[in-house]
Amino acid sequence: MPLRYMLLIYLHKMNRLFNIFRLSVVCLSVVMLVSCLDNDDNRQSVTFNNMAVTVSGNELEGYRLYTDFDAVLVPSNLSQISWLKEVRRAVVSFDTSDESLTNVSDLESGHTYDIVLSEAAEIPTYISCVDTLSEDYQIFGQDSIALKNKAVQSVNQTEGQYYIQNGYMNVVPTFYFDPYSAVSFLLYYDGNRDIDTTGKKATFNLYFDNNAPNAWNTTSSLISLRMPDEVYSRFIQTGLTDDDTIDVCLNVRTQTGTVTLEYKTALEDFMLP
Repeated sequence: MPLRYMLLIYLHKMNRLFNIFRLSVVCLSVVMLVSCLDNDDNRQSVTFNNMAVTVSGNELEGYRLYTDFDAVLVPSNLSQISWLKEVRRAVVSFDTSDESLTNVSDLESGHTYDIVLSEAAEIPTYISCVDTLSEDYQIFGQDSIALKNKAVQSVNQTEGQYYIQNGYMNVVPTFYFDPYSAVSFLLYYDGNRDIDTTGKKATFNLYFDNNAPNAWNTTSSLISLRMPDEVYSRFIQTGLTDDDTIDVCLNVRTQTGTVTLEYKTALEDFMLP
């Protein structure tokens, strides 16, 4: 049975990156940076705080952190926070020796900056995306999305809280959870109805299951969801290029009804750095 449908049917076996302990800690406060490094008394205070990044690289070529506005950060002290090498998305705080950089607007898209990390926290990141019309889902899915999908409490509709960058869709739902149960999110879509290559529009739906019948804790958390390569390929095959833009909608089922978020993005934003 394909792994992604086992994930839907047996949510307690979700990606090991989201074991109960880590997920409950991160979801309680994603903006709390939970991995603090020892500070040098002679070092200046942290210049940049709570910056979302996509982690990319390997031991041979080194690691880089790609901000959501396309600046590239090269940390000199990653060995002190080595778990960061194993995650896909994170929020970081850091110092830089460049005294000309005093605020976020000084960091330019496409430029690379040497930094010293001070704090970091993992952003809950989910990589599954399901075409409900696919043969695999029709055979193995057992209608698990319809059976287990739950409503979140609400979703942040403020401008800038829903966006796509560096291969990930980012959104901030508020939801109930049980600290002893794993929380699951993923994207799903109807491959015929939801992907409109002629109209340059893709529509996704947010799946949520807190795996707990009586969860009463509530939290708001930034989450990142991997954009599907197969949808990117369908648009490229029509003759569009990475620079072409499409509309990407996300339907979120909330306790007060379905909310549709909209964002216009370049196709290149579907891809990892």
